[in-house]
Amino acid sequence: MSTIEEQKILIELETMPFIVGPTENGQERKQQEFDDLRMKDGGGGVQNGLSDTKSVMSTVISRKNGISATSGLINFICGMIGPGCFSLAVSFKQAGLWGGLALVFIVGFLSLYSMHKIVSCSQFLAKSNGDQSLDYGEMAEAAMLNSYKWARRHAKLAKIIVNACLLAFQLGVITVFMVFAVEHIWEFIADSPPPFSKSVMILMYFVPQMLLNFIGHMKLITILCLCGNVIIFAAIVLITKELMMHKWYPTWELNSVTGIEGISLAAGALIYSFEGQAMVLPLENSLKRPKDMTGMTGVLSTAMNLVTVLYAFLGFFGYVTFGPTVQGSLTLNLPNSVLTVSIKGLLVLKIFFGSAIQLFVIVQMLLPSLRSKISEDRKMIHRFLPYALRLGLMLVSLCLALVVPNLMQIIPLVGITSGLLISLILPSFLDCMVFLPVYKKQGEMFKYYQKMIINLFLFVLGWLFLGSGLYSSIDDIINNDV
Repeated sequence: MSTIEEQKILIELETMPFIVGPTENGQERKQQEFDDLRMKDGGGGVQNGLSDTKSVMSTVISRKNGISATSGLINFICGMIGPGCFSLAVSFKQAGLWGGLALVFIVGFLSLYSMHKIVSCSQFLAKSNGDQSLDYGEMAEAAMLNSYKWARRHAKLAKIIVNACLLAFQLGVITVFMVFAVEHIWEFIADSPPPFSKSVMILMYFVPQMLLNFIGHMKLITILCLCGNVIIFAAIVLITKELMMHKWYPTWELNSVTGIEGISLAAGALIYSFEGQAMVLPLENSLKRPKDMTGMTGVLSTAMNLVTVLYAFLGFFGYVTFGPTVQGSLTLNLPNSVLTVSIKGLLVLKIFFGSAIQLFVIVQMLLPSLRSKISEDRKMIHRFLPYALRLGLMLVSLCLALVVPNLMQIIPLVGITSGLLISLILPSFLDCMVFLPVYKKQGEMFKYYQKMIINLFLFVLGWLFLGSGLYSSIDDIINNDV
């Protein structure tokens, strides 16, 4: 995952008029325009409340200004495939060859399943409450408001928790980007004795990155970063060529399956790579026919199936090709020819601009609430507040990068914490909050218990993985076992 926020920033900058997004002040959302609204019963709209699930879910919406399913599919695939895909071979090293292969498809399926939950909840709530477009945090708040009585008073808290997880994940992504760039720069000077440590290199990289992040207008940077998707796919082609031409390790010489610690670390890295929940709802809000998002051949299923196969290919053959010597990114294993060095340099440049976009979105989320707490008379504070906020957020990522300056450690840590909460734990909880009261009220007890058991299983599984993965990550960092 790397271009999710690049897609979302286009929403905020309104360079894609078909996407419904925040207004310039970042506090209000545009109301969407629809071609028609039809129900099976021929009624003129959806009644307030959640009294009839079938009627609400049968509503057919067609937006006047929307993109096709094909465009949505391309956007989603570009949003999913980023520099994180080059780290998948390490997950196979940590989980074992066959354990890693199985884990890729398990995590891919669970991610897809959770994305369907998020979309289903959002579409149901949006249609029930007046055809509004909802982002992840707004969906969480609406889910609680339309659920049990005891849950309604926690609606604001649910929104805060979801947004906090998204912010934590984005800060983690910035940290990964920082470490990714520094490790590639470090490789260029590794042949000669470097005059400084990797920590000093991170500090040196931080200075120009921070100067770039002080830029408030992101349109040009966003366009450059989106053009950088070509670099990602060029790197994939180069790596594929290397994997096919390189001599492979015999599979019996590699670990088949490792222990729970290695599997937990691998799961964290895979969750990081498959993390696309933050992009699902903005993309669904942009489609001309939201129904195209779901289904066996919908945008979600098609994109995730293609991405899962690509990830399995890169991870499996990356580990078979480089074996125990595989590094935190497959690009670091490539021989330093003129072409590969150019690709690596362009990847670093893409990461450099991508970090600015990640931070821009976080600032846009936090700045309005901070400004509302400061008197309008303090104009000087309002003027410098965005710069202070950017500096503070970047310092958090800098400290994390200094503590964990290794891709093989930082990616699992980010994935198994905030990534797991966003992609598995919270969707299971919110799915229960939306649909369990409805099924119980309508007397559909089979669906009620079925959904409750499945979501409870995934909820508990998520917390077990979070606990074991966090312990394994901390242990790995302390022992520096890379």
